[in-house]
Amino acid sequence: MLRELTKEDWMKMLGIPQARIPQALVMWGTRALKTRYAAMRERFTQVLDVRAPNGLLEDVLIGSLGDADVAYASVYGAPMASEVVHVFGMLGTPLVIQIGTCGGFAEGLEAGGLFVPEEAYCGEGASQYYKTSGKTVAATLTFADEAESCGCRIPLTTGRMYTTSALFAESRDDIERWAQQGFAAVDMETAATFSVAEHFGMDRGALLAVFDNPRGRNHILSTESDKEASRAAAQRAMVDIALAAIESRVQTGGEQGAA
Repeated sequence: MLRELTKEDWMKMLGIPQARIPQALVMWGTRALKTRYAAMRERFTQVLDVRAPNGLLEDVLIGSLGDADVAYASVYGAPMASEVVHVFGMLGTPLVIQIGTCGGFAEGLEAGGLFVPEEAYCGEGASQYYKTSGKTVAATLTFADEAESCGCRIPLTTGRMYTTSALFAESRDDIERWAQQGFAAVDMETAATFSVAEHFGMDRGALLAVFDNPRGRNHILSTESDKEASRAAAQRAMVDIALAAIESRVQTGGEQGAA
């Protein structure tokens, strides 16, 4: 079965030569899978599009970023995120960074902010197949140095992330309960990404642009044109910082930015 596939099996099936096994994986949690894929493809050179038979993997590439080969994938939700991390974990990729958007709970965490989870709670369904104990999984990366080097003027807020699998099932009671339990934000991928990464011994971090703060009577379906510019700026900074973190870790042998 799929769990028993080896590194060599995956390399052959995906057409990835040993020399192109990436040193890092970046995943964008998004509904706009192909739009984000096309935009991120422009950030790399020597791009190898990665596809599995029967459409098992799509919107995945390996490209060169400075001296590093980096994988990128557009994903939506915990199942897709877990599958991509599993594949690159099997290949031996040592680092994964989750980017995307989140909803903020913490006071002052508003649209256009940047959030760095220190740990994520497994409120989705994929993590249980990789994590043998506990319901939280910690990050091993921070991004403060890279944010400074990129000249980012958006403060990085740190805290605990709640990862869910059912966006439209979130009620106001759920959101308030999660906030009272000490969670600062909610998303749909981070805990699964961290859990699979932990299983494979990968370093891991997440940097997410805040889309809304539902405790402030806003939510993802609200149309707030005045906030679009700040959201776009946060997403640009998010990508720049994530890629800078990869380049700095490759240059320093994996030490830069470790928690």
